[in-house]
Order: sequence, then structure tokens, then C-alpha cells
Amino acid sequence: MVAADLEAISPELVLVSPELRGPALASLPDVTWQAFVERTRTTIRPIPSPAKPMESLTGAAAARLRTWLVYAFTTVLLTVGATLAMTVIADATR
Repeated sequence: MVAADLEAISPELVLVSPELRGPALASLPDVTWQAFVERTRTTIRPIPSPAKPMESLTGAAAARLRTWLVYAFTTVLLTVGATLAMTVIADATR
């Protein structure tokens, strides 16, 4: 059995054979709690400071906001105008 201890054991064989499972589990280090501690230590990140609202709206960001507001305002105006036109036409055809 000395030669078997030097060879690598197949994981499937360890699952099937209870004689090989015991020594294989005994040879593994107990690091489950260490893995948890290391994982939590690496996931901690500093919280970024919040940007001031008016400072973030400069340059390209302000231009994008203006463009979006123009599109939104135009869409609202066209919708109101179409509704008004359909209402006038509906009232005129009665």
C-alpha cells in the first residue's frame, strides 16, 4: 500500500471507495474558514465620495442633458398638438 500512497488518487475513485476516502479527506487541510475570511477581505472597497450635482453637469454631460430635454419637450408638444388636432376634428365631424 506504500506505492498507492505515492500515486495520485482519482477523485472518482475516492468517491466510490470508502477505504481511499478516509485517508484522502484526512490529508486535506481544513481551510474552509480561511477561504471565507480571505474572500470577505478582498471584497471590501472604499465608498467613493458623491459628486456634487452641478459640478458633474459640465461640458459633454450638459450638452447631452440639454439634447435629451429638447427631445422630451418636443415629444410632449407633438403629443399634445396631435391630441388637440384629433379633438378638433372629432368635434367638427359631429
